[in-house]
Amino acid sequence: MSFSCPHFTPDEDACLRLKTDCVPGRPGCVLPADTGFAVPAAERVRLREEQKRRERVELPEWPPRGNRAR
Repeated sequence: MSFSCPHFTPDEDACLRLKTDCVPGRPGCVLPADTGFAVPAAERVRLREEQKRRERVELPEWPPRGNRAR
C-alpha cells in the first residue's frame, strides 16, 4: 500500500481508529472520499472477512462424544 495514515499500525495491518483490519476507503476511514481504488472498498472488506473466516481453526469438541464420563 502506498498511503499515509496516523491510525495505521503496520505490524498488525490494523486501523487503530476503527479497531479492525486496515482496508483503505472502508466506512470510517480518514482517507479522502475522492480517493480512487482499482477494487472498491466494500469488495476488499468482504474479501478480507472471507479470508479471516477461512483462517479460523475450529477446535474439536473435548472430550469426544463417544468418550464422555457418565
